[in-house]
Amino acid sequence: MRMEKNNKPWIRRNRFPLLIVVLVILLAYAYVKPWPYMLYGPGSAEPVHPRVETGHKLDEKGALLFTTVSTYSKPNIFNLIYAKLNPKMDVKSEQVATSGATNLNAYRNLLAWMRDSSEANALLAAYNAMKKPIDVEEQGVIVYALLPESKAREGGLQEGDIITKAEDKEIKKAKDLTSYLTGKKAGDKVTVSGTRGKEKFEATVPLISMAPDNRTGIGFQNETVLKVTPPDPVKFDFEDTGGPSAGLMMTLEIIAQLTGEDLTRGYRIAGTGTIDADGTVGLIGGINYKLMAADREKADYFLVPYNERNDSNWTLAQKTVKDLKLKPKLVKISTLEEAVDFLKGLEPKPQ
Repeated sequence: MRMEKNNKPWIRRNRFPLLIVVLVILLAYAYVKPWPYMLYGPGSAEPVHPRVETGHKLDEKGALLFTTVSTYSKPNIFNLIYAKLNPKMDVKSEQVATSGATNLNAYRNLLAWMRDSSEANALLAAYNAMKKPIDVEEQGVIVYALLPESKAREGGLQEGDIITKAEDKEIKKAKDLTSYLTGKKAGDKVTVSGTRGKEKFEATVPLISMAPDNRTGIGFQNETVLKVTPPDPVKFDFEDTGGPSAGLMMTLEIIAQLTGEDLTRGYRIAGTGTIDADGTVGLIGGINYKLMAADREKADYFLVPYNERNDSNWTLAQKTVKDLKLKPKLVKISTLEEAVDFLKGLEPKPQ
């Protein structure tokens, strides 16, 4: 009779080492597996001065601080659990965080354009406030968001793409594209081309009929891309950031350097807010995280974007300061003029 070898004793003897091996494999898998979420937390609050060059020297007694939100995409399970348990962090699905962008690269290209547009608007707002001339050139149309009914994704168009041509027609502004599409009908296809980040792109997209007037179009929200050339050698260094929310603080720094007036009055002035060419300050996201960063960097004041029709930034800022017992004093700001007046009205900080 043939005898079968019983392996159970060996397994029992080596059960613990086997469990360790299995656990290590599972932990390694959990460590490398990315999850489709975005983590948010306090970012930085750092001086704008070293990041804006105008060719004019200014000795600031204090500092104008631009603030950021720390974001982390594709976290592993350990990062995800940590963020869920941390009351100073937040977790959002990629779909929600990117507002439904085609992919993360498209979203990042859009954020990069928002930053570049913010720099252009900061120049326009600053020079308009100082009543100085500045050159503006229209250079294309940005795909800000694709409408749900748009079929442009089928042809490869993405958020963050900058359209500079439709077939052989040069496109410098939104009206150029609208004019070119006049007379075409839904179902027709148009080849558009331009830049996608640092690369070139071309996409052949189907046209649709858009409500409410049944106008034929590609189906996306857009803005005209501007190249702004000031008479002074102004340079920005914000390549490691994205989004438009440093606009207000950039603008204040430009004005301070070009007028030679130290707007800080010796204080550490943190803040946030988009800026329009006319000096309007716009609302932003993540003001709670920016306040935490400003408090960590010992800011004396924090400039908060304020809109009478939407006071969400102000309400959240007040709640954050109260709940976390933060030290920066909050200041409502709706326009560039209000920000400048507030800073000029400060008594110099005793040294």
